[in-house]
Amino acid sequence: MTLAKHWVYNKDEDIVLSNLKGLCYSNPTLGLISSEKVVFNTKSDTKSKVCIVSGGGAGHEPLHGGYVGENLLDAAVSGSIFASPSTKQIMAAIKTKANKEKGTLIVVKNYTGDILHFGLVVERAKSEGYKVEMLAVTDDVAVGRKQNAMVGRRGLAGTAIVHKIVGGSSKDFELSDVSKLGRSINDSLVTLSAALDRTSVPGKSSEELEFTGDNAAELGLGIHNEPGTKISPIPNIDNLIKDMFHKLLSPDDEDRHYVDFQESDDTVLVINNIGGTSSLELYAITEHVMNNWPLKNRPSRVLISDFVTSLNSPGFSITLLNLTKSSKESGIDKSKIIEYLDLPTNAPGWKPKSYAPEVWGTQLNSIESPMNHVSDVKSDLKFDGSEFESSINKALKKLIEEEPKITHFDTLVGDGDCGETLVNGAQGILKAYKDNEIKFANDPVYVLSKFTEAVEDSMGGTSGGIYSIYLTALVHQLQQIKEFDTPSIAQALHSALYDGLFKYTKARVGGRTLVDTLQPFVDTLKETNDIQKAIKSAKDGCESTKKLQAKFGRASYVDEKEFEAEGGIPDPGAVGLLAIIEGFFS
Repeated sequence: MTLAKHWVYNKDEDIVLSNLKGLCYSNPTLGLISSEKVVFNTKSDTKSKVCIVSGGGAGHEPLHGGYVGENLLDAAVSGSIFASPSTKQIMAAIKTKANKEKGTLIVVKNYTGDILHFGLVVERAKSEGYKVEMLAVTDDVAVGRKQNAMVGRRGLAGTAIVHKIVGGSSKDFELSDVSKLGRSINDSLVTLSAALDRTSVPGKSSEELEFTGDNAAELGLGIHNEPGTKISPIPNIDNLIKDMFHKLLSPDDEDRHYVDFQESDDTVLVINNIGGTSSLELYAITEHVMNNWPLKNRPSRVLISDFVTSLNSPGFSITLLNLTKSSKESGIDKSKIIEYLDLPTNAPGWKPKSYAPEVWGTQLNSIESPMNHVSDVKSDLKFDGSEFESSINKALKKLIEEEPKITHFDTLVGDGDCGETLVNGAQGILKAYKDNEIKFANDPVYVLSKFTEAVEDSMGGTSGGIYSIYLTALVHQLQQIKEFDTPSIAQALHSALYDGLFKYTKARVGGRTLVDTLQPFVDTLKETNDIQKAIKSAKDGCESTKKLQAKFGRASYVDEKEFEAEGGIPDPGAVGLLAIIEGFFS
């Protein structure tokens, strides 16, 4: 396949922010917090309804900002391309629209970074008196139970349907009932994708990306360029659709049979453009889908659009919603669920929509972020701030030096951005020092809380979530201690891991993640109070990842044979964390 071209944008332009500004100009009822990439509905009254918030990485437009509007989302937050937004961004969305009395439902796709970041915000928001529940959409059938038991199914085009139905119901029910309906919809959804090629990413060269190849297609690929099963030659469309329906219904596949469909069940059919399929082909595909419809009852609704995309990937997905099942589980009549799906909205990504002439204007509804006036976190603990800064500089310098090696490893077994993500975090901390945002303070709680802010602002993806949650938990644990000595610090590091980070990830030693470096370091330091022994344990843990198969993140979708290259490839995240630890104590 020929590499798609992209327009050349201005140097240092944030294309995601430009996209959101353009989106808001298309709809006069939308507001924007530019600094946090939050789009919100200026007209929704969340004092009288449940607030619906969603978000995730960019590159899936019109998800998520395009679904902000009447009878849909009240706010959406965007990360960078294919990377989760930070907790600061997410909290801004909640503080902008959420009402503590009626409560908030947060809808996310089931990806590790989103679960970590949004999960942390749920806990923070609860501690501030908000009623919040989170729903992770898991409609993918390409991921079997055995393949990814720890991570689970991915969230795909079914996310848009969940948004529409819970958004429509948010005026009629309390939070618990809206959440129950949303879960019943999610539990009744199945989605499978097919594409002629992967997506190309603005700013990435062809050498940095992998493509399907000539006269080949992929079945079951993800929306972040995760590979599917290659099919060559490109199959006849009817044969492909029959195969997709067989896998969606999966009557003889226990590993992927997620939702029962009876011949008489009422359903909704969604044909989703993954990004680069022409309208001509998309509607032609729909005709073939209907010609091969496998159930007795025709679908109650057929929805065709670009609901959840992967930039310009030339593909489509089929989603089935079992209305009968959802109705039984939620206790809400099928006709009412359809009514919520049919409710008109002015959200720019969902048609039909209309606006009253008097609400049009030329000005962007931009407001200051409520996160700009957060009080500093402080304590009575004291340490040598200058010495700590020197150690941090050495740690970050070593990490930056190791970036080419980390990137090389991640190119082989991941999506190639681990090194860049870690360096972004390092540069964020260095910039905070340079801009005097982190003063030469002698309060470790204050300094580490500023580190957390810098990491959240500069690091995306799963790594950013893990580092942010761990640092946040560590700040909390340090606030509990009386003396800043090795045993107390060791206990704080240990509690931050076991009572903090481990609440939001199932990653443990043996899972081929940065935890293989972190957990041995923390455990050994608590047991021995000996830094050198802890560093050795961290190094041994990192080295052990050469022999492990990934169980988490995007690397968990990579063929096991890939990990055998070059005599074993260590986990890039584990290598990055080891560089930080060794640099700090050098």
